Amino acid sequence: MVSKDKIYKEHKKLFHILTTFPFFTHLPQHIFRRFLLFFDLCLVTGSFVIADLIKIRSTDFFPIRTFISILPMLCIVWGWLLYHFKMYESIRKRRILDILFIVFKVSFLGVIILGSYLYVVGIYNVKLLFNFTLISAVLIIMEKIALMYLFVYLRKIQIHFRNIIVVGTGKRAQNFIDLLNRNAEWSIRIVGLVDEKETVGTEVMNTKVIGSLNDLATILKENVIDEVVFILPRNWLSRLEDYVKICESVGVRVSIAVDFFTFSFAKLKTIDIHGMPFLSMDTMPYNVWHLFVKRLCDIFISLIVLMLIMPLLIICALVIKLTSQGPVIFKQRRLGLNGRIFTLYKFRTMVEGAEKMLNEVKKLSETEGPVFHSRNDPRVTSVGRFLRMTSLDELPQLINVLIGDMSLIGPRPPLPEEAEAYERWQRRRLSLRPGIVCTWQVTRRFNPDFRDWVQMDLDYIDNWSLSLDLKILLRTLPAIIKGWKYWRSGNSGKTA
Repeated sequence: MVSKDKIYKEHKKLFHILTTFPFFTHLPQHIFRRFLLFFDLCLVTGSFVIADLIKIRSTDFFPIRTFISILPMLCIVWGWLLYHFKMYESIRKRRILDILFIVFKVSFLGVIILGSYLYVVGIYNVKLLFNFTLISAVLIIMEKIALMYLFVYLRKIQIHFRNIIVVGTGKRAQNFIDLLNRNAEWSIRIVGLVDEKETVGTEVMNTKVIGSLNDLATILKENVIDEVVFILPRNWLSRLEDYVKICESVGVRVSIAVDFFTFSFAKLKTIDIHGMPFLSMDTMPYNVWHLFVKRLCDIFISLIVLMLIMPLLIICALVIKLTSQGPVIFKQRRLGLNGRIFTLYKFRTMVEGAEKMLNEVKKLSETEGPVFHSRNDPRVTSVGRFLRMTSLDELPQLINVLIGDMSLIGPRPPLPEEAEAYERWQRRRLSLRPGIVCTWQVTRRFNPDFRDWVQMDLDYIDNWSLSLDLKILLRTLPAIIKGWKYWRSGNSGKTA
């Protein structure tokens, strides 16, 4: 019998995949509400189509031209009524009875208006109106209840779309904390507060002050933080720049409450969170819809490729198993987006227990910096050397891409101990989801200079676009062929 704890863990993994979609993690709440409205209008349109199809006589079907003429009135009426009766207010405070009451009012008034319109244009049909009202009401109620329970469950299993730190503990900061507490369906977790040294250890609205402003760099290094929200008094502005630069240097998004004066900087953007204005500065210029497309492509491509290369994976696994002792798959803890720890999968290319031998071979490293790179690493097996130079050892990472820990294209994920030795500016390479292939691998794969490698990652982040990903993807095969030739010439070695 499957235990409740195992079911709970499996559910948590499943919902973790949901949080890997940038659509949920980056989309502002007011746009998310518009998306819900658009989805409801799709349900309403679908309900009208179904109602038309299930009328008693097939000859009663509306011609396409008539049907298209009805849709604008249908969407305008239901969209306005749903918005007017506050269907899209906080779901956490909703009761099922509240949803039923709103849908009843929308349906009652909507069918009167729609019925009047159909009567005027001469296509009034009682059967159609009854079926449409019933189907649309049932679908909207089911959708809203499902959404309500989804967000409650996400909160229960502690799945959060974003982790934030709030800098400030004044009245305005408290209002913001209260706003997040009243809208738990946003799944935003406040890791802690940052304020003056004398407040450290105290609690404000059940949220602990975890450090002072001077501790900000350490807090960002030791915690998984997606965003830092500054809600400070106006007289702190002269001190703000240094702390914003700390966030910028490690690639963490910054939002500043600006409700005490108006900003007019052309390159900065202001966002509104339920009437509270913020100045938002992002270290990576992104389009949330492009990131959404990137994630969909990651899932689709990794799934298709995994199915196509299954025989190759089996052959690699058998060769590794028959030629050396140890597991076929090598598992290693790596750092993902903003420092999230995940397990990276690779085909094993070294002898068993190679990680314990690292200190013995560090002197062979050919690069400065925290990354170990040696073309003559004695721990690498003969089969492993071939797998590395042809990049076949990376194929199991398609599983990491599928579950959302990695992307096909992006900076390579570092080891936790490597990131500990990073300079502050180098940590910004963690601000984008890591990938199997990066710019360095397809251009300067055999140049072990770590600082150049990091700079190329940062250039990729600063100039990211779907077209750039496509260019890197197209250069991957030539890079693999070059690696094969390099291996044939008698050289070896590979990093990351």
